[in-house]
Amino acid sequence: MWKSLNPGEKVHAGDTVRYRSSSLFLMSYLNKIYDVVKTDSHYFEIKIRDDKADSDEPDRRVIKYMDVGYHISLEIWSGNAPFVA
Repeated sequence: MWKSLNPGEKVHAGDTVRYRSSSLFLMSYLNKIYDVVKTDSHYFEIKIRDDKADSDEPDRRVIKYMDVGYHISLEIWSGNAPFVA
């Protein structure tokens, strides 16, 4: 099940995230699934899943925790097993 990633909530390497559908200014990123590949105390790095890769999009993105919930709306997969489309 997808749940909103709230401000201050941390992610872990191996988590699966996506942009929320209410993020209208990020239309090109909707329906794309990302894996968290690196975490730090102030940011985390995501990589688009290989099965969803698009040559026009950069491989990885760095997201600052302070932007989550304010500038960027993300959802995290909260199921017991890894997300499978």
